[in-house]
Amino acid sequence: MRAEVLQHIELLIGSIGVILGFFFAVFLIINRKVLPLAKMFLAIYLFAFSLRIGKSLFHNYFELDPTLRTAFLTVLLCIGPSIWLYVMYFMRPFSRLLSSHLFHYFPFVIFLSICWLIPNNGSWIFGVFYDFLIVHMSSYIVFSMWWIRKYKRTVEMNRKTEKVSWLYYFLYVNLVFIILYFLISESIIPFYLGISFLFSGVVIFLSFWALKKPFLFKNSTEKYKQSSFSIDDTNLLMQKLKIFMDSEKPFLDPEITLPKLSKQFNVSTNELSQIINQVESLNYSQFISKYRVKEAQRLMTLSQYDNMTIAAIAYDSGFSSISSFNSSFKKHTNMTPIAYRQSLKK
Repeated sequence: MRAEVLQHIELLIGSIGVILGFFFAVFLIINRKVLPLAKMFLAIYLFAFSLRIGKSLFHNYFELDPTLRTAFLTVLLCIGPSIWLYVMYFMRPFSRLLSSHLFHYFPFVIFLSICWLIPNNGSWIFGVFYDFLIVHMSSYIVFSMWWIRKYKRTVEMNRKTEKVSWLYYFLYVNLVFIILYFLISESIIPFYLGISFLFSGVVIFLSFWALKKPFLFKNSTEKYKQSSFSIDDTNLLMQKLKIFMDSEKPFLDPEITLPKLSKQFNVSTNELSQIINQVESLNYSQFISKYRVKEAQRLMTLSQYDNMTIAAIAYDSGFSSISSFNSSFKKHTNMTPIAYRQSLKK
């Protein structure tokens, strides 16, 4: 196929990705009533990548000043911080914006102001700058993956929620895209694949995935907008709740309810439900079953329970039925109670 035809195809496919990128960025911004902080940083990510790819498509047909091309390259320094801040605020939607987080964009401001000093002519200086851009983006993505794993352990999220699944898809797709982006730019992979093709593929894939998950476009804080709890109040009450759960073990009562637990802390059921959902990413029933499963795991390690049946352990852990015990145990540990018990004997 002639190079001219390939160029036109690249323009067509690349334009689709750029248009979709700008469209979703604008969509996120104009829907301010349902726009938590996470969506703002996702919009910055889409704007930055769309500008970068749009410049490449434009440069195929019109010559651009080298300084202007370098300026567009510096936009990539917005990608990594936007990805990380999107992940963090998406997992913690009740958090307030910290001014210190905006310092992650400081390298972009610095390099944009001195872009005229960076020769866009294939020199070693430009090569170092370009490699820095790739490492900068990749580092933020890898750090975001590490942070999700650490955050899940901190709040004891043993199951993979829809939110976590979406973020992993988002991060892995971006990491693969950036690696291929680098390989194509360095001509390690023939350029006929086209960076713009890749970008369009990423945007289209994520768009379809996101449109199938309406919760990504909803404001999860809207449900609790009347709450008077600050972040400090929330963390303090959750700390007290965990101490109470560990010391008093109210979950051993099969009839423990949200209203009963709320009275222990002099808060409404809605407020306690909010705090559990906000900090643990679990509803009340899942929160209680998590403690019951941990208790069952503890009992299985005790010698006096060696000859006890699984049913006896389930009831002694606070469960009122074997079916709910089995399903909860599998959900929180990815193992059946029998399999977990057998693993302790190996």
